[in-house]
Amino acid sequence: MILYTPLGIESIFPPDEKGWENIRTIPITHGSLTIEKSEDGTWTIVGMNSSNPHDYMDPNYQPGSVWNDS
Repeated sequence: MILYTPLGIESIFPPDEKGWENIRTIPITHGSLTIEKSEDGTWTIVGMNSSNPHDYMDPNYQPGSVWNDS
């Protein structure tokens, strides 16, 4: 498998399994969000996959935003 990405190898393959404990993929209406738990206990959006182009313009799904499940 060849993976073309601007990310560093540590972002794709964490050095240990504990790196995956703080990452979740959650469903949204047209796809999914990838969220990561911060040290303060909040969840931050780090990525999105969606089949709806309008989701990418939605400020609620912007990477770096705090995720609220309400």
